[in-house]
Amino acid sequence: MPKILLILLLLITGLLLPGITYSQFNKLPGDLPDELNQEQWELVRDFYAVEAIKLLAKMDTLALEIDSLKTLNASIDAFSCEDELYAIVGATRQQVNDFRLKFDEAERMIQNKSAAPDAARNAFTEINASKIRCLPEFSDRFLSLKKRIDQFGVVNDVQITNTASDSYTVVKGDCLWKISLEKYNTRYLWPAIWEANKDIIPDSYLIYPGQVLKIPAINSEGKKLMLERSDEYRRSRTTDK
Repeated sequence: MPKILLILLLLITGLLLPGITYSQFNKLPGDLPDELNQEQWELVRDFYAVEAIKLLAKMDTLALEIDSLKTLNASIDAFSCEDELYAIVGATRQQVNDFRLKFDEAERMIQNKSAAPDAARNAFTEINASKIRCLPEFSDRFLSLKKRIDQFGVVNDVQITNTASDSYTVVKGDCLWKISLEKYNTRYLWPAIWEANKDIIPDSYLIYPGQVLKIPAINSEGKKLMLERSDEYRRSRTTDK
C-alpha cells in the first residue's frame, strides 16, 4: 500500500510542479501569512507532498530492515552453539551426554580414591582418548583430573603385608605386578622385586614358571622409593609409546 501512495504522490507532484527540483522543498518560507493565497497554498501543499514521499521512502527502508532483522533473529534462534561445538569434536548430543556420565564417575573415583589405581587409570584413559574432553564444559576439569591421576598410583596409604624377606615361585600367567599385589598388597611395588632379582630377571617383562624370586622386606622409606620408581617406569613407558 505505501508504494502505491508513493507512486500517486510522485505523479501528482510531477503534474503540479513541472520543472521544480527536489532541493526547492527543503523547508517552507518563514514569512507565510495566516491566510494563504492560491500560490502560497500550493507551495505548502507541494512541500508536504514531498515530505510525505520522503517519509514513505523511509518507511519502506525501515520495513526492509525489520524483515532482515526478523530473518536474522529466526536464524539465531535456530542456531545452537552447543551443536556447533559438538560437531567440532565429532560428537552428537547423545555421545556428549554419555561422556558426561563417564566423566562424572571417573572424577568421583579419582577424587575420592574410591577405586583401585588400575580402575581409576583405565577410567581416565578412556576419557583421555575422547576429543569431547576438549569441550569448555570439561577442559578445566580434565586438567585438574590429570594432575590427580598422576599422583593416584602413589598409594602411600597402602598397608604393606610383607615385613620380612620371603620367596616366591613363578607360575604360568604371573607378572611382577601380580606378585607385588599378592606380597605387598599393591601392584606398584613391583620394582622392589625386580631390583632384588635382576641377576635372573634382566627384563622386568620376562619371568618364567619355576623361577624362584626373592621378595625383599620393605620399610616405609623403601616403599616411598619404590613407588616413585614405579611411577617413573610408568611415565617412561608412556613416553616411549
